[in-house]
Amino acid sequence: MPFLGVDPAPGTQQRARIELGEALDGSPITLPVAVLRGSHDGPTVYLQAGLHGDELTGIDICRRALASLDAAALKGTVAVVPLANPPAHRSRSRGWRHEERGPIDANRVFPGAEHGLMTERIVHTLFQEFVAQADFTLDLHSALDGCTMAPFVYIDPDDDETGTLALREGAGKAFGTPYLYYKGRGQKLGTSDMARALRAQADLLGKASISAEMGESLRVTRDYVPLGVQGVLNVLRFLGVLDGDPVPPPAPARVFRTITLAHAERGGGLRWRIAHRDDVRAGQPIADIVDVFGDPVATVESPADGFLLRQMLWGTVATGGEIAWIAS
Repeated sequence: MPFLGVDPAPGTQQRARIELGEALDGSPITLPVAVLRGSHDGPTVYLQAGLHGDELTGIDICRRALASLDAAALKGTVAVVPLANPPAHRSRSRGWRHEERGPIDANRVFPGAEHGLMTERIVHTLFQEFVAQADFTLDLHSALDGCTMAPFVYIDPDDDETGTLALREGAGKAFGTPYLYYKGRGQKLGTSDMARALRAQADLLGKASISAEMGESLRVTRDYVPLGVQGVLNVLRFLGVLDGDPVPPPAPARVFRTITLAHAERGGGLRWRIAHRDDVRAGQPIADIVDVFGDPVATVESPADGFLLRQMLWGTVATGGEIAWIAS
């Protein structure tokens, strides 16, 4: 099957930039697409990164994974969009800054709208032309601006209402991150309603998908790139697209099912008492807030038992700022 008209012969790869619309000055907004058609029949896998324009690590993982693949050695098809939100990427921002009613979080508007705003049109294209046509989707993400994220995979949702859990769980474990998030159907992530995220909407179609999160925004977190590339290849091996078995991780993944947010009750300088991925107990002091002169004004305590999954790296925070995710 073609992907936006990109349809290589068996055993070959084809790349193209497909025009989706125009920016404010009339210059084209194009989507980069690579399709590798294997020499033998097999599943169709969709690999995507850059849905948020400030998340660069997944883009580099996609590039490196793509460079390591030989279409002639594949069983099935791999479609790759290494940069899924070009307008947002141009300004390295989560959403397109110049959009009417924007910026819009592209991962909160799936399945998109064919005649909607530009972000909704891009999402519609990604969903209909790639996710809906694939047997499995792997979506790569990083933390919000100013934060870092420990590497984990969403097994989302964690039930089998549409019959895709075995595939999602197997691929998620095969990816090889040190953490796995078994997220409940309909469960919010802080204040974010994930009902229109890619994973949730794909599941409603009976299409299996996982998201892998790792690293910081606004830069390539190079320490995690080899893990991500290995993860992509592991998923392809698990699905039978590549020969061989997935490379096992150094240790079994740690499972969590709940994320609790820690907020700052005062604004000022942020001084951490713990390190990223450290274990914590509920009520344990994890950071201090100081005023502009350096005098302590508040202490932030962990809201739950668990470990520090996501950590704010900026040295200052406003009242109400979300400084940590505690995974339990």
